[in-house]
Amino acid sequence: MSTRPKDPTRCSRCSKKYRGRGDWNSTYKQGICIGLLCPACQTPEENAEAAINEATLDYGRGGFDAFGRQYARSKEGTGR
Repeated sequence: MSTRPKDPTRCSRCSKKYRGRGDWNSTYKQGICIGLLCPACQTPEENAEAAINEATLDYGRGGFDAFGRQYARSKEGTGR
């Protein structure tokens, strides 16, 4: 059994290589990025969640906390 982590530049479900185009999603668990999903592997629910996050969160104004978890701030005019 291999102990190497999965390639972070490939889809977590089908292993397709990320080449910088298309609407790929990052998957997070407790604020830690654990993988990528290519457009073909995303469920409608995952795609909708990503669209809502993109519309309401500003990842450029976020950062990482002391535990290495990523956070984002609300975009201006979308909440607190």
